[in-house]
Order: sequence, then C-alpha cells, then structure tokens
Amino acid sequence: MLRESAFGVGCTRWETAKDIVMRYGIRGMLGGVFIGLGRALGETMAVLFVIGNVVELPENLYASGTTIAATLANNFAEANGIMRSVLFALGLILLLLSLGVQVLAQYYLAMTRAGRGEK
Repeated sequence: MLRESAFGVGCTRWETAKDIVMRYGIRGMLGGVFIGLGRALGETMAVLFVIGNVVELPENLYASGTTIAATLANNFAEANGIMRSVLFALGLILLLLSLGVQVLAQYYLAMTRAGRGEK
C-alpha cells in the first residue's frame, strides 16, 4: 500500500525503493543477517568439510583452516587432562560469541522498533 501511495504522489522507482521499501524492510533484512551469523557460528560439520580441516593458522584469507566448532568436534573424543580443559574453554568462547551476536540482534531490533514508534 505504501509503494502504491508513493507512486501515486509522483515518486520514482528509485525513491520508492530507497525511502519506502528499504526503510521498512531493513529491520527484517538485518535481523536475518544476525540470525544467520548466530547459526553459522555453531555450524560444525558442513563447515568442517568445506574449509579443508587443516589445523594450522591460515596464511591468507583463502587458505584452508578450521573453526572453533570443528576443533571441538575433531578433538573431543581423544582429549584428556589439559586438552579437555582447553576444549571446554573453546566451547565457552563459542557460546559467548553466539550469545553476543544474539544479544546484539535483539538490541538492534529493539532500537529499530523504538525508532519507528512500535511497542
């Protein structure tokens, strides 16, 4: 309805997309990005197969590497002593990262709701 109203008062397609569609759609788009990022942080096996499962620091952005979740999945079965403690610490870091992303997403959504006058 807003798009048709904008066209009715003489707005161009670009003005309608920029001022109407993006203004009301950006909240959902960025919310989806945050939720996708939170889910990707915990993804284990798909990422493990795609990135090459190399346990060393990558030399550049395109080199093979590993993720925190993949490290946990690969090493937990044979871990003992200090290695198990390190893996638990990695799990805590992963949990805190995921929680931080979700808290930021909720904060962002609350701020955009408040800016638009919603409850």
